[in-house]
Amino acid sequence: MAEAKLIDRSELVHGFEIEKGQYVTFTNEELKKLESGASREIEISEFIPISEVDPVYFASSYLLGCGSGGAKAYHLLNTAMTKSQRAALAKFVMRSKEHLVLIRPFGDVLMLHTMHYADEIRQADAIDSGAKASVGASELKLAERLIDDLSQAKFKPEKFEDTYREKILKMAEQKAAGQKVTVPSAPKRGKVIDLMSALKNSLEARGKRDEAAAGENEATEGNRVRNSGHTKSRRRARS
Repeated sequence: MAEAKLIDRSELVHGFEIEKGQYVTFTNEELKKLESGASREIEISEFIPISEVDPVYFASSYLLGCGSGGAKAYHLLNTAMTKSQRAALAKFVMRSKEHLVLIRPFGDVLMLHTMHYADEIRQADAIDSGAKASVGASELKLAERLIDDLSQAKFKPEKFEDTYREKILKMAEQKAAGQKVTVPSAPKRGKVIDLMSALKNSLEARGKRDEAAAGENEATEGNRVRNSGHTKSRRRARS
């Protein structure tokens, strides 16, 4: 049985896997020399349409400031990229690694996204997508109808909340207050649901809600018409 032993930070080494299970180590001094030879500036290579970049390449996001004496150049670049709807591709070294980054307008500021390189992205053709399965015209129409029914013109992130975080915070407050914390049991996993049945049920449920809402609107409108008629009658009686 292996003995559990704490390892001091000074005993840690940096390793690079050249083959599966085979590593080459580097000292901190070697890595510092390598990093010192790379430029710390963000060097823009090219501009591309923002719509051409798939989000799968994005890793982390950072807000960029203009820095001392760079306000005019910063604002000029932001304005020009906003007007042309272009983003900048660049490279720079951060934390001993050369990153491919994308810089784009984000309101009045610039946003920097570190990106994955192409060889870091798993190819889609390696995944079974069920492309050989036949899709009927009625099934496709049903799916398109559901998408249209649930579509919104704009993304509103404020509509969505991190309910898991809220539960953690609530439990933390209970613990801090010395209260007994009861962790809710995980919900039972249901049986596998047929996609087409789920689509039909979803559309039927939304259709019933829409009919109920339409009925309420008609009833409200009817009351308005009747009330308007009574008002006119009273006005005539006065005249």
